[in-house]
Amino acid sequence: MEERHRAELMLEARGLSADLTEHCRGTAHQAEALAERWGASPDAAAAAGLLHDLCRELPRQEVLDLARKHGLEIDPIEEEYAVQLLHARLAAAEAAAAGFSAPVVEAIARHTLGGPGMSVLDACVFVADATEPGRSWKGVDDARPHAHQSLDAAELSHAQRDEARRRARGRAPHPLMLALLEERRGAR
Repeated sequence: MEERHRAELMLEARGLSADLTEHCRGTAHQAEALAERWGASPDAAAAAGLLHDLCRELPRQEVLDLARKHGLEIDPIEEEYAVQLLHARLAAAEAAAAGFSAPVVEAIARHTLGGPGMSVLDACVFVADATEPGRSWKGVDDARPHAHQSLDAAELSHAQRDEARRRARGRAPHPLMLALLEERRGAR
């Protein structure tokens, strides 16, 4: 059975809110289109898009408890913003436990903070999460076609916007996001 189909079944079984389910499906559609454009596996991209926010609606304490149960090391920033940040690695751990491929698991884990050495699949899901059809932030209509012109530039733009948003809210940027920014800026 293809990973996308298995992911769809796992998403449906989780019983997420209608809005989050729609977002996951939109992310899957956008990630699949980007994967087709940039040479990654469309099936893997769709599966990662469907599962990326599988743990996004869990209460904070449950996210922390499940992360520890899966043996995830939790850094201080993730501890403070468990639902916002740790949900990605927790969803990845659940996907791994369900037998999804390593590339799908890695793309899910990196969809929130990114990190250095991201694969094309990782970048497709990272960018798709920000640009799926349900997103309405200022500039998203320009960002969508931009992602089909330069995935690296779209990845950098999304990371810069996310870093600026975190700083504006008084939050320290995560070291993984900073490493991604440093790597992407160096590639230019």
